[in-house]
Amino acid sequence: MLGSEPPQGASIDYLSPTRQALVVAIKVLGEATTDQLARETFLSPGAVRQHLLSLEAQGIVTFTRVREGPGRPRHVFRLTPRGESLFPQQSADLAISLLAAIRGESPAVLDRAFAALIDGQVQLAESHLLALARDDRIVGVLELFERFGYFPRVELPDDRSTRIVLRHCPLLKLAAEIPDVCEAECAALRAVLPGMTVERVEHRLAGDPLCTYELTPDE
Repeated sequence: MLGSEPPQGASIDYLSPTRQALVVAIKVLGEATTDQLARETFLSPGAVRQHLLSLEAQGIVTFTRVREGPGRPRHVFRLTPRGESLFPQQSADLAISLLAAIRGESPAVLDRAFAALIDGQVQLAESHLLALARDDRIVGVLELFERFGYFPRVELPDDRSTRIVLRHCPLLKLAAEIPDVCEAECAALRAVLPGMTVERVEHRLAGDPLCTYELTPDE
């Protein structure tokens, strides 16, 4: 038997150290080939393939075949929802139940709850970013994303834009049920980054492997 599925609520500590390293590498990269994972974990490609076979059997990873020119197609691996659940989820099940109950009683109350959520996020961010210049505010936003377990990465696609790539979403399970959570996140970012256009250019709920925000100065 290649491996049993992790029990409900299990963390990444459920896996062996080698498989933890592979799962974290996929999380950090968003998606990865066997050769990329071999470089990241200092394992041989053959060893990586054996571990990925077991992780696939456990329902933790999945893959797509990508053909680029002649030759055999590459296998590109990403985490499944079960694999994502091994990382912190911020009590998603409780939040889903509470918000579903509120929505069932009164959609208007749910709207007010999300408005309050945005205000709370903005106030938290502002207390951290108070008096910072625009570029320093971007650094401050990154620090907040890091603190709350989003595994952020910065990319500079051109001379004007900055991209913040979120390699983990601790709210993914909740957002899948109540997408307004994602809109609240966007609204909070726009509020704490005045003078910048904030656009989400990748979104997990749309099928992308990562969530990515592109920040561009208005002037």
